[in-house]
Amino acid sequence: MDSLAATLHAKLEASSGRNSNRKPRGDAAERRLAIVQNLVASLALVALRHPPRTRIVIQADKQAATRYDRKELPRGPLIKTLKSMADERLVLYHEAVFKQRRTTIEPAPGFKAMLAGVGAAVGDIGRAPGGETIVLKATAGRNRPKVLVDYDDTDETIRLRAEMGTINAALAGADIRLWGERLPPDQLVRVFHIGSVDAPASFDGHGRLFRGSWQFLPRAERAGLTISGERLVELDFRAMYVHLAYALSGAALPSKDPYDIPGLEGYRPAAKKAVASLFFREGRLCRLAGELRELLPEGWTARGLEAAVAARHPAIAHLLGTNIGPTLANIESSILVAVLLRLCGQGVVALPIHDCVLVAGGNTAATRTAMLEESRRLVGVALPVDQKGTGTRC
Repeated sequence: MDSLAATLHAKLEASSGRNSNRKPRGDAAERRLAIVQNLVASLALVALRHPPRTRIVIQADKQAATRYDRKELPRGPLIKTLKSMADERLVLYHEAVFKQRRTTIEPAPGFKAMLAGVGAAVGDIGRAPGGETIVLKATAGRNRPKVLVDYDDTDETIRLRAEMGTINAALAGADIRLWGERLPPDQLVRVFHIGSVDAPASFDGHGRLFRGSWQFLPRAERAGLTISGERLVELDFRAMYVHLAYALSGAALPSKDPYDIPGLEGYRPAAKKAVASLFFREGRLCRLAGELRELLPEGWTARGLEAAVAARHPAIAHLLGTNIGPTLANIESSILVAVLLRLCGQGVVALPIHDCVLVAGGNTAATRTAMLEESRRLVGVALPVDQKGTGTRC
């Protein structure tokens, strides 16, 4: 991979005329080489792990740099290098279309041939240090994607970033494979949300961990995951948002499945989505959204559904329609981070997926204990944990 990047870098330098009599600035040449190395690694990852025609999104428009931009990869030289690679038929460069699609790139056949020629594999790809792991996003409008928000560091953000550094270091040092092939060098980020681009920066809404390649695998594919050659088990907090709402209200947790709502027997996915919709909204449920309506049996109305959930859970009925969902998500993520940090301290590597973790089978007991005790420490009650695939509940 290093040889391939060096070859491409020399080729691009020659085609640009930089091999003239004038000696280029050393830092500029190193920066251009770093850009080529980054592009080679990213394009190789797409070529080796993803279906044909998978594209990489590029931020091509001119904007002021933020904490999400890597200083060693300035946007201007990056785009210029990409266009040079496109001229050499190594990259397919797709210009943005206003309000339709972003600028994207994909490896061209010429690059794939060069990659095959050096016998590159995913295990040859590393990750450069750095990169922001505490991400803040804001709602930009109805049915519009959330936008990144720049922010100033505080003691809180420094602590949050240090926690992610510990977790990512443990993942980087682990032998994580899928069907025997090493996974790419993932770097988890913690994503927080605020209500609008004008709202003050805060880190008490959402906060889930993203960008682990295992998070996107279908459940059947997860069977191929191993850590240090050992098959994994999945432990997750059962009905976490409902149980967190009970804990915040100081009420005893329900003894039965909280999604067992009268009239929705056999429709658990509908009940689960209904409860979530009531947590993540301000005010009464006035109509049934398309997906929820399709999950429900015939005859249900928005008001009837809201009343049924409130009747099933009178202890937390006062929280329905208060948009407490982002707070519940934040507490959920804080518990998961605490669990991961505790396991890191014990030398145990765990792969998080929102409210659950995947761990080597030999670490099941330690992980279950961490989940029970960390939830008790943070919310005052040990939240129930399920082990998937066995039916075991604890």
